[in-house]
Amino acid sequence: MARHVLNGELPAFFWGQAFKGVPEVYLSAGAFALWGSSVAVLKAVTLALFAAYVGMNFVLLEKMTSRWVAAAASSLLIAAPPALVFWSLDASAEYVVIMLLGTALMHCLPVRLKAETTGGERREQTAENNGQGVESSRLFMIGLIVGVGLWVHQLFIVYLIPLTIVLAARTERWKRREFGTLNRVALGLGAIAAIYLVLGIVAFVSGGFAVPIGSITISATAPQKMARIAVGILALAALVQLATTSSGSLVRGTLRRYWIAAAGFLVGYSPVVIYSVLVEPARSPARVATLKQLLAGAPDILGNIVPILAGFKIATTERLPLPLVAIIPGAAALAAYLWVSRRTLAVNFFALFVVFFPLLFLASGAYLDTQSYRYFIPWYAGLSVAWAAGSYALASMVRLKPGTAHYRPAIASAIVAAIVGVHVWQQVIWYRKLQPDTQSLATIDCLTRNGIRGGYAEYWTAYKLTFLAEERIIIAPTDGIDRYPRYTDFVRSLPGHQQVRLKADTTNCMDASPP
Repeated sequence: MARHVLNGELPAFFWGQAFKGVPEVYLSAGAFALWGSSVAVLKAVTLALFAAYVGMNFVLLEKMTSRWVAAAASSLLIAAPPALVFWSLDASAEYVVIMLLGTALMHCLPVRLKAETTGGERREQTAENNGQGVESSRLFMIGLIVGVGLWVHQLFIVYLIPLTIVLAARTERWKRREFGTLNRVALGLGAIAAIYLVLGIVAFVSGGFAVPIGSITISATAPQKMARIAVGILALAALVQLATTSSGSLVRGTLRRYWIAAAGFLVGYSPVVIYSVLVEPARSPARVATLKQLLAGAPDILGNIVPILAGFKIATTERLPLPLVAIIPGAAALAAYLWVSRRTLAVNFFALFVVFFPLLFLASGAYLDTQSYRYFIPWYAGLSVAWAAGSYALASMVRLKPGTAHYRPAIASAIVAAIVGVHVWQQVIWYRKLQPDTQSLATIDCLTRNGIRGGYAEYWTAYKLTFLAEERIIIAPTDGIDRYPRYTDFVRSLPGHQQVRLKADTTNCMDASPP
C-alpha cells in the first residue's frame, strides 16, 4: 500500500474493507521515499511510533503521578511480553497509533486527571489557559485527535468512554448532583433507551427471540446492536436535558466556545466522510455475541488469549517453557493496584481503563478466535501503570521498622525488576524460536530464473512474496480476502507458462505446480 501511495493512490482504509484507517501507510510511503522500500524500513515506522508513544506517555505519567511511576511504567512497556513486542514491530501499526493518539488526547485535556497511585510524590495534570488562541488551538487538537482516532479504528473508544466518565464525574454539577428537573422529552427518550437496553440484555443472556405478529416480526437477536441504539438514544436524552435546563446565553456561549473542536473532529474524520461520499458508506463488521457464545469461547480466552497477553504463550498458542510461579509478581501487582483503586474507580482513568477494557471486549463481540488477542494490545497502556503503581502498593503493605521507610521505593523497584525480568525471560525464549525467512527470497530467485511473472499462493504467502519481489512478480491469494483485485486480474492475464501455483504452507518454488 505504501508503494502504491508513491504511485499516486490515496487509500482511506486498509485494502479490501471500509474500516481501519491507515495513517501508517502514508508514514511508510514517506519513509520509502527517503530510504527505499524494505522490511526493515517498514517495521521501523511502527517502532518509531511506539518510541514516540513511550516518550509521550512518560511525560504524561510524570505529570499525573510521579517520576518513579513514569519510569517504572515506561520500563514495563519497553521490556514487555512478546505480544506487545511483536505489535511494536509489526507493519500494521494501528494499535500503536491508538495508544499514541490516546496519550496525546490526555495531554490536551484541560482538566485534572489525577491517577490515584501510591508511587512517591503525587502530582496532577493541569493545563493553563493562556489566552483565547491557546484555548482554541487546544480544542481544535482535541477534536482532531478524536476524529483521527475513530478513523484509525473504532477501538479508540476504549480511551473515549473512560475519559468521558472521569471528566463527567469531576464536574461540579455531578458532584452536587444538580441535574435540574427532568424534561419530559428526555424522560421519554430515556425510557426508550431503557427498553432497548433491557432487550439487549435479554438477547445477550438468552440468545434472543423473534415473535411474528401478522406480517410483522418483532425480534431481539443482536444484543450489541441494541446496546449501541440504547447508548445513542441516551446520549440524545442527555443533550435534550442539558439544553432545556441551561439558559439560552449559556447554550450560545458553549457553541461559540466548542465549535472549533467540532471543526477539528471533521478534519480528523474527513477520510471517512470523503470515502463514504465518493466510494461507499464506511462501515465496520457487525458483531453478534451472546453469553452462550462467550461461554463456549471461555476455554480459548482463558487458555490461550490470557496466557498470550501475560507472555506465557506466543500467538501460535505455543507454550513458552516458563514455570507458572513466574506470573506471581505481575499478578500480585495488578491485584494490589485494583484493590487500592477500588474506591476511586470513577475518577481514576488508568484504573477504569484496566477494568473497562476486558469488559468491552467481552460485551462487544470482538472475540472471534485466539487471534482476537490483538485487540488487547492498547490494554498494555493501562497494564504498565497498574504493574508500576501496584508494585509500590505492594511495597507499602510491607511492615518496616521505624526509620526504615526510605527502603520502600527500593522494595517497589525490586518488584518492578522482577516483572521486567520475567518479560525479558519470555522475550529471550521467544527470540530463540524465531528463524530467519530465507525460503521466501530463494523462492523469488527461483521464480525469476524460470521466467515466472505471477502466480497463486495462500493468503499470508501471497502478499509477502509480492512485497519482497517489489512487485516484479505478483502472487495473488487463493484463500482469505482478495485485498487488491488488480493483482489477481494481472495474474489471470498472464500466459500459462508465466504463471505458477505454490502449494499450501510452503514457499518452495520447486514444490510449485502449473495454475
